Amino acid sequence: MQWWRYAWPGFLATLTAVGLARFAYSALMPFLVAFGTLSVAGAAYLGAANLIGYFFGAAGASRLAQAIGMTRALRLALLLTTLGLAACALPWGFWWYVVWRAVVGLTAGVLMVLAASFLYAGSPPAGRGRIGGVVFSGIGVGIVLSGVLVAPLARLGPDWVWIGLAALAAAATIATWRRWRGGGTVILPARRHNLRFGAAAWLAILAFASDGIGYTAHGLFWVDFIARGLDRGPQIGALAWTLFGLGATLGPMLAGSMGDTFGIGRSFPLGLLIKSFGVLLPVLSTTLPMLAVSSLVVGALTPAFPALTSARLAELVPPADLTRAWGFATLTFAFVQGAAGFAMSFAFARLGSYIPLFVAGSIALLCGACAALASALLAPPRTHRMTK
Repeated sequence: MQWWRYAWPGFLATLTAVGLARFAYSALMPFLVAFGTLSVAGAAYLGAANLIGYFFGAAGASRLAQAIGMTRALRLALLLTTLGLAACALPWGFWWYVVWRAVVGLTAGVLMVLAASFLYAGSPPAGRGRIGGVVFSGIGVGIVLSGVLVAPLARLGPDWVWIGLAALAAAATIATWRRWRGGGTVILPARRHNLRFGAAAWLAILAFASDGIGYTAHGLFWVDFIARGLDRGPQIGALAWTLFGLGATLGPMLAGSMGDTFGIGRSFPLGLLIKSFGVLLPVLSTTLPMLAVSSLVVGALTPAFPALTSARLAELVPPADLTRAWGFATLTFAFVQGAAGFAMSFAFARLGSYIPLFVAGSIALLCGACAALASALLAPPRTHRMTK
């Protein structure tokens, strides 16, 4: 169980920064609107601001760690996450919330990039697969917790939700504080040559970017769509979000199973095609069983694609360029995700309907599946397979 010593701090970091601080907002949206804290359009734009913050956090994480050290960067990100959640308990208007939701998005990007790298640096190679699985499963567990906790706390008022989230973030910060010591020095890669990408690799990155558009309607608006758009109420919305989180918890294992069964190159377009259908389901039917299926499918495949993409790039890119290729793919995804968040928020403010957002997400994923299929045809899968 030595690997657990390296896994649990990362688990708490992703649970706090992404599962709670970022995704709990989706469950809170209908309550913020119902209590008059924010307008419908304002609540949507607030979610988009968080995605933009995530992009800048992911983009600047390595330079921040190089400037102040890994330990200080990780501790600072957790402290700012706690502060940002606590600040949102003060009802000081839309722009106050924008600043702090963007800050929390930024810290989520920093922690997603640095936490796993910090822990991998000193871990035994034989346990790194299990360490990564545990670290990124924190996202799904955090979403489940947000689905369970937000609705009961929101009955007391939205400020109690922010206070509860801040308390959990503070507990995680304290629990992991001493563990963020002894990390290695961050060395930024020297750019002595252009990345040697073939067409198949570019198509794989394009397919991954399409997921940044495809899942955004669920990631931002799913609970509000069910609670207010369908008039099912916040309890059903919270239940749907809990199912989304359960799917996300199983997603990394699902990615491993798909890679083992079909090969990584084939799993990529297959997964995007399945997710496209999952995103489109609420357009076809709004019965509770179909909403549950959509929650589980989209939730499960949301964390599965980073795993599939990184493995696919390992098949397509020379080892010397793999780190930079994955970094470029991650930043591309984050940028597209942020842009899609603002575009969908603008479209919803003008149209007043969620249905076009799900249609747009499904089409984007379908286009991504075509790109992934073209990548597989240009460079058939090698014999290397993902391990569970």
